[in-house]
Amino acid sequence: MKIITIEEEAWKQLNERIKSISEYLLKLEDTSYDSLWLNNHEVCQYLHISEKTLWRMRTKGEIAYSKIYGQYYYTIGAIKDMLNANAVKTSEEYIKELMAKGKSYVEKGREIKSGKQ
Repeated sequence: MKIITIEEEAWKQLNERIKSISEYLLKLEDTSYDSLWLNNHEVCQYLHISEKTLWRMRTKGEIAYSKIYGQYYYTIGAIKDMLNANAVKTSEEYIKELMAKGKSYVEKGREIKSGKQ
């Protein structure tokens, strides 16, 4: 086993970086809200869809729900699962094409639109 010595300030910086990475990863894994229940209206607002679209998703079995006294409820975890199940995977060819377009914009000196005006 080799012993490595470093300056105290470098050690502190390294520990701070490790701590910030750890905190970031813990935030990514935060599932504390996954069991929170939302009603139809809240889910529609969150997903920016109509109640009819949510009804279709429910009847097709695309999203898990519970029904209590005529009211439908959904967990945030069920919504995440539905979104992840329907995520569209990009092909390597599409990524290369996108990168080539971006490179051509830079080479031509065009401004890339940010969507903000």
